[in-house]
Amino acid sequence: MQAKSADTKGEHRRMDAPPPPRRERTSVAQFLREVRLELRRVNWPSRREVASYSLVVLVAVTLLTVFVAILDQLFGQFVLQVFG
Repeated sequence: MQAKSADTKGEHRRMDAPPPPRRERTSVAQFLREVRLELRRVNWPSRREVASYSLVVLVAVTLLTVFVAILDQLFGQFVLQVFG
């Protein structure tokens, strides 16, 4: 005869199986130390790279805004011609 299985948080495990070991929580200080270590490993962009990326984003947003404004005008005129 098989042991019944229990549904624990979407996982199926046997009732006679031992529960998974509990992981010990880290302290806030340990967490902050690990965050600081990870941030030191990040490859931060230079000021010049940030400026050029920002310029690319501003140009792209401006072009898309102009495109959507033109489409809005065209559809608005079309609707006025059909229903006006």
